[in-house]
Amino acid sequence: MRTVAHLALVVIWVLAPGLAQVAAQAPTQPTFDVVSIKRVNELRQSGGMRILPDGTVMMMNGSIGSLVNAASPVPITPRDIVGGPDWLWRELYDVTVKPPEGLTREQRAEMIPMMWRAMFADRMKLVAHIEQREKDAFALVVARSDGRLGPELKPSTLDCTPNPNATPQAPSQALPSLQDRQNRCGLSMSPGLMVSGGVTLDQFARNISGMAGGEVDNRTGLTGLYSVKMNFSLRRTAGAPLDPNAVDDAPDLFTALQEQLGLKLQRGEKKSTPVFIIDSIERPSEN
Repeated sequence: MRTVAHLALVVIWVLAPGLAQVAAQAPTQPTFDVVSIKRVNELRQSGGMRILPDGTVMMMNGSIGSLVNAASPVPITPRDIVGGPDWLWRELYDVTVKPPEGLTREQRAEMIPMMWRAMFADRMKLVAHIEQREKDAFALVVARSDGRLGPELKPSTLDCTPNPNATPQAPSQALPSLQDRQNRCGLSMSPGLMVSGGVTLDQFARNISGMAGGEVDNRTGLTGLYSVKMNFSLRRTAGAPLDPNAVDDAPDLFTALQEQLGLKLQRGEKKSTPVFIIDSIERPSEN
């Protein structure tokens, strides 16, 4: 109980509006150099999220709820977010945040979570706390006894070794094509679609944890990088509730894993995991 109370205190101290304003005045409080938030009012058929090597994040046609987990002081997925108003998942936005230039990878890892908390406190007056709750846990394993993989999971031919001398790309609001995403390292996620030209299965397992409804550990024994393309049903993700009349013939996550990737999720014992409880949040102030 003392651990849970301590985490809750940290989150509220950072995110409570009055205290956040005081913290933001401190010279050690890092903030993003660029924050752009725009409500999407026109109908779009696609969207997605990109993370550039310099830490810039660009979300197109996505919900604010899918970003709130970035404000948590402990690792969580969007499925671990509890509470909050209906608009958090239903309304769609274009969001771009860019950290200051010249940061090392270690500095970005330490400072960017603090930048997210400062952004949510400033633009949405977020107040939240952490609680421990029991949730399902899963092991990601190879489905076939002969070890054969599915048609959409193949060893990657890309060189994904980080290049510290590479020039960061300028942010673009254009959503990359499917072919572009299949030729890039890292995992690209858009509604009902996960694509990568080169990703480890450890990374893949972490990214499906929210949609599976519990923590997923990679137990496949497969190392190295893999190219991935998986289509699955939007109705089983942690995102916005969908129109009940919308047509969605894609398989659920569990079926898609087995049919397309040759993997499956084995349910294990429940684990005590942190969940992010939203006490209050306001619609973002737009640019």
